[in-house]
Amino acid sequence: MKRSKDLRLIFVLLAFELLTLAILSVIAVGKYGGRGKTNARSALGSLNAAEAVFPDSALLKVGGDIDPVTPAPTDRPPVKTPEAGATPEPTATPEPEKFNYYSFNFGKDDYVITKQVAPEGGFSGDALTVNGLSDDAFTIPVKSSTIVISGVNIENEYVNKPLPLREIFAEPLRLRRFDPAADGQFIVFYTHTYEGYCVTEEEQLHEKRWYTSEDNAANVVAAGTALYDRLDLLGIRGVNNLTVHNDGKDALKSYELSYATLTGELAAHPDARLVVDVHRNGYGKLYKGKLYGPTAELDEEKYAKLMFVIGLDYDSSKGEYSYENNPYWKENFKLVFLLIQKLEEKVPGICSGIALRKTPYNQGLAPNSLLLEVGFEGNLVSEAQRTSEVLAEVLAEVYS
Repeated sequence: MKRSKDLRLIFVLLAFELLTLAILSVIAVGKYGGRGKTNARSALGSLNAAEAVFPDSALLKVGGDIDPVTPAPTDRPPVKTPEAGATPEPTATPEPEKFNYYSFNFGKDDYVITKQVAPEGGFSGDALTVNGLSDDAFTIPVKSSTIVISGVNIENEYVNKPLPLREIFAEPLRLRRFDPAADGQFIVFYTHTYEGYCVTEEEQLHEKRWYTSEDNAANVVAAGTALYDRLDLLGIRGVNNLTVHNDGKDALKSYELSYATLTGELAAHPDARLVVDVHRNGYGKLYKGKLYGPTAELDEEKYAKLMFVIGLDYDSSKGEYSYENNPYWKENFKLVFLLIQKLEEKVPGICSGIALRKTPYNQGLAPNSLLLEVGFEGNLVSEAQRTSEVLAEVLAEVYS
């Protein structure tokens, strides 16, 4: 009996211990189960953040394994390392910009121009050769009416100092070539915008002193636009500024206004190779019964005569010549001689020559600045346009 009681006691104790263990297990799950869930959520959040920053990394994921890192390709070419003492391969250097250089050979009745293409400072040979002309014959005298040097007419009614051409042509003419891939290669503008032409032959019969027209199809804008359009057709892009400068203004005031226009265009297009201010000449009265409008003729087509005005470096505020007032006039002089020869080759008689002035007329703002007088008030606008188109072809040639 006693043994039976002892066995029951042992079973009760065992049952109590098992119950105690069960209760402790329940308590442990309640105490730590929530924390395990929180840690899982935290781990998942960290996983997502890490995958956003390191999408190709191998990450330890909760409840999972480590993703294997993608192995590097085995066919990648080996990295070349320079051998000790080896000479590094040379890097390509851009080709230097080329310029057109023109040298002059003057004779008694004509002159020859030679072109040389070379980088900056690369010109070789003689810039000037003079044959059969004395120094006096190769000098523009003080305030002469008209002289002829090597076949070119030069009017000098204003410059009160001699101009020895040996000094002017001592260096070759250097032109920066047109860039067909760039904009703003040339600038055309109009100081005396309303200088007009005749539209019909009937208009040539009526005296119109200093004839003006606000119609751009009948004034110098038509001539300048023909120049602009032909250059554009030849693949040379520029600017045609149509700002009006002489609406009710006197002639000299117009130059002050166009000064501001040209300054702005040069700031906007600093790589411009050429500046052209388009005018037309004036006679102011009838000549043999009609307005004066001389022409050259080729293949039954008439061309208005073209004159180049070259302003020097006289500073009226100081009453003296000053290099700073126009450092470019000698280059302009050489450019005009080049253009006259090329124009005469295309249309004989198309050029009237050169008119010299003391003051720069804005030609001191940029190198290669042309002031054109395209015909007279008695020329038809179509004649002025033809001349401008020929000039455009010559410019495209000498700047290419």
